Amino acid sequence: MVLNRFNTITSKLGNWLIKQPASAVGIDIGSSCVKAAEISFSNGQKELRAAGVLDLPKNVTEEGFITNPQALTEVIRQLLINSGIVSREVVVAVSGRLVFVREVMLPVMNQAEIKEAIKWDMEKYVPYEPGSYYYDFAVVGPGNNELEIKVLLVAAPHELVNTLVNCIKQADCRPIAVDIEPLAIYRSLSDAESAMIIDIGSHVSQLMLFQGASPAVSRFIPIGGLSFTEVIMRTLEIDYAEAERLKQCHTGQNPDFEGEQLLIYQQIDLLVDELAREVRRTVEYYQVQNREAIFDKLYLTGGGAKLTNLPQHIAAKLGGVPVLLHNPLTAVTLSPGIDTDYLQDMALQFALSIGLAMRGGKP
Repeated sequence: MVLNRFNTITSKLGNWLIKQPASAVGIDIGSSCVKAAEISFSNGQKELRAAGVLDLPKNVTEEGFITNPQALTEVIRQLLINSGIVSREVVVAVSGRLVFVREVMLPVMNQAEIKEAIKWDMEKYVPYEPGSYYYDFAVVGPGNNELEIKVLLVAAPHELVNTLVNCIKQADCRPIAVDIEPLAIYRSLSDAESAMIIDIGSHVSQLMLFQGASPAVSRFIPIGGLSFTEVIMRTLEIDYAEAERLKQCHTGQNPDFEGEQLLIYQQIDLLVDELAREVRRTVEYYQVQNREAIFDKLYLTGGGAKLTNLPQHIAAKLGGVPVLLHNPLTAVTLSPGIDTDYLQDMALQFALSIGLAMRGGKP
């Protein structure tokens, strides 16, 4: 029996894919903004043709659920126009705490037998009412012995998926695939089979642990870019815009600051401590159950990762584990005439949308 690797995982999960289009758009719906990236596929090349970001009004999404579909639809429609994105073939991700991702061990069996076994046993794994969710699976590797295989299960409530897909359709687009965030971000990386990834959003961070190209763990940590900004606002009693400016200038592993700079450093250091502590706790818990697991690096991505010296700061708190800023632009070629300065400055925010758009081509 040939066990599937990552290319099979990505082709299996999110299997709404109908055909390979000439180009595809990845749409990343966050809590504060929507990001979109268009990639064309030709001669085995993935070319980034256009990308853009547009802020969301307040209270449009909440923990992955879309609470104001009409507003989201209009933002998506306007974003595509503003960004010069031509394709309307869209790949999107379900996200939030209600997206269920889990590895399970099953006896060695063929694909048809796995499908039948999971069909009857899903209620043992998924904490949702029967008939209330979509699910998919993929074999991701051998189990603990030659008699087992490791299977990745993914499930999401009907309401979550249906609302998202309807918004895409109402924006005059065609959803060609529904993905999950860990796989999409991984797709834009080239060396992460045994990596940790932290996607730092505006409100929360998503920690992902990969083993053998499979997302072994995915959990949310209630610390995001806004957490750092709010600390500076409270400490110095300044407004949001000024706090954002100072955040970019004064975050770093440097206790030799004075006055206000020292206050900023101390408060941000507490947040970085908490973030690193949650990473250590998650890794240690996983390694207790999987003693052979090794994590050789940590990638930071997301808009909240644009803090000065943040990789060095976290690395020091994790005992020297290499911490790298993820640049998803290395996974694609750039179209002539595209604004490279803008893309380089915003690259951390486009990891998910680029990974989603890449799903539109052959895995």
